[in-house]
Amino acid sequence: MMMMRLIALHCLWIMALALPQRYGNADQTPVARVSSDRDADLISELIRRGDFDTAQRLIRRGLQSVTPNSDSYARQTIWLSELETAQRQTIDNFSDEDILAAQKPIDELITAYPEHPRRLFLRSQRIAVELAAAEHDLLSIMVNPGDTDRGERALRRLTDAAAKSESLSKAVAEEKTRLNSQTNMSPSVMAMLGDLTRLEQETQVQIVQIKLMETELFPASSDDRLAAATAALRSADQALTRLPSDSQARNEVERLRVVALLRSEDFQRARSALSELTREVPLDSDARVRALDIQIDLHSNHHADAKKKLDAFYDKQPANAPLSIEMDLVRLESLLASDDANQNRVGDWIDSIGTRHGAYGRRRAETIAIGSLRSQSRNGSTEGTGNQIDPSIIAAQGRQYLRDGNPLRAAQLLASAAMTETNPDLAIKRSLEAAAAFVAAKQPGDAADILAGVAKLKPAGTGAAAAHLQAVVLKTKTKSPASEIEVMLRTTIALWPDSEYAPQAGNWLIKLLSADKRIIEAAEIATQLGLGDYETALELWRQAFRESESADQSELTTQMKQAFASVLDDINVAKQYRQFAAYFFDRDALSDLAETTTPDDYSETLLQFRRLGTQASMLPAPPANVLPDTVARLMQDGRQNASLRETIANQIEGWPEPLGDSLERAERQIWLGKIEDAKVTV
Repeated sequence: MMMMRLIALHCLWIMALALPQRYGNADQTPVARVSSDRDADLISELIRRGDFDTAQRLIRRGLQSVTPNSDSYARQTIWLSELETAQRQTIDNFSDEDILAAQKPIDELITAYPEHPRRLFLRSQRIAVELAAAEHDLLSIMVNPGDTDRGERALRRLTDAAAKSESLSKAVAEEKTRLNSQTNMSPSVMAMLGDLTRLEQETQVQIVQIKLMETELFPASSDDRLAAATAALRSADQALTRLPSDSQARNEVERLRVVALLRSEDFQRARSALSELTREVPLDSDARVRALDIQIDLHSNHHADAKKKLDAFYDKQPANAPLSIEMDLVRLESLLASDDANQNRVGDWIDSIGTRHGAYGRRRAETIAIGSLRSQSRNGSTEGTGNQIDPSIIAAQGRQYLRDGNPLRAAQLLASAAMTETNPDLAIKRSLEAAAAFVAAKQPGDAADILAGVAKLKPAGTGAAAAHLQAVVLKTKTKSPASEIEVMLRTTIALWPDSEYAPQAGNWLIKLLSADKRIIEAAEIATQLGLGDYETALELWRQAFRESESADQSELTTQMKQAFASVLDDINVAKQYRQFAAYFFDRDALSDLAETTTPDDYSETLLQFRRLGTQASMLPAPPANVLPDTVARLMQDGRQNASLRETIANQIEGWPEPLGDSLERAERQIWLGKIEDAKVTV
């Protein structure tokens, strides 16, 4: 049951997001318009259906038939801005540029007529555009919670809208004061005062609504969310002190107050507040209030009551029921939480919502379904008895968007399906689909994130290692720092060490580390993976020893021993390791080398010479390819042990072409007591 409650909490905000629209008749029209204006209703219906071209033609025709300084022109301009806003709500990124484009009709009119009689109403529409953009961001965040940039943008937009709403409220009050001070209260002035009163009330509603929207910036049940809900409740209480008891705006604030109580998870108080509201607004008269009533039932685990109320509204043909986005969404919520729901019913109802309310309504429905998926994923499939939504429903929605030419929305839905899929193989498959869609949408960073995220969640899934390595490739296209690439490569190696992709990741990582002069780390990775039958590793260890200070070589030897400890049971590896030690390990580190069949190699001769010290017989000159390392090693032995110096100096000086710079030659001459020769050499 807890899972159902979380689903309901997630859905709650979506049903309260519909922005308040313009007032009509002062006595009859509630905050959410029920208009007697035929033209307004026609435009609204065309926008709902997505018939933007027809709506625009009608608005343009209306604008041409009236003068710019008239009320009618302002109303048509507001409709045009609403149309531009609705169009942008169907795309994936409601950018700041899109806000300006949707506000452009308003701004052009205000610029041309700064004292337009309806300038304050025009300002209100500018704020409505910003709120629509913020709402769009909130819907996107619910689909992709990791989009911190979108979250920060939503917060900025809500903060700006709140400040502008407060400013508008003051401006309206000042204008009312100015008009009331006139001695000649003509009918036109009285009408304007009535309209300003409605705008003033609408602005109070808008301020409360912004506070409610801010709660969606935080996870359900979090302390921050509960605090934001408390702030919204306080805002509603303040607004109620400013609104007359018989106003429709007051009823709307009372409704939003119930929403705030639900978001505070105080379901008992929410039921009580709703009961008070229904004394003024009967359930049958407002579908939004009716939807709230059913939501409280769902939150309170009264699912049978909720079902009865839904059946009464929808009868046996839900698709033919009266249009109400709030009721349609609460029915979806009920389907997601019910015991007897099947996946086809959920998917079909999401499609019906799209048909009934257009692309924007469909987006809101999908967001609820995704919230349900995430809730059941967080709480496990065994909690509660409710129906478990199949991620394939969301995946199918995503594929449809891809077919419709909307790769970004497709990617977001496919990513949500992938993250919540319990079957590892299907999760990886869907992450690949999501990544391909993100790439098509020119967002390789998001493609990399979904591939890497799902692969880490489902490492046993078929293709997980390949997907994770592909994520690294995509990250390089986003100019990600080398440190991030390094972490991802290490993850590929750690999670899938036996896969064919671990060596690929290892070779890539070695190049990164080597370029950063981190040779020891590169050598450890190469040893771990046994790259090139350990030749790659040994070459890196050689480089590390050659470039290290003599004082550090003891620690370096310990690091190499630890790196090879688990593989020295392999006789071939042990031989290579022993050969390496002959040239680079200090003498006190040679005693615990594994005994192997003596190879036909100079390293074994050198090893025995070094072990015997002063008791050793003459050491033949080394082959040219190992001469530098041999000389360097013997000189280091001499520096560490004075008793060996004469023997070592005689050996090296006796070779046909002793190496080393003049200082090393002089050092050997000093070891032999040839001080004067050393002076000459230097």
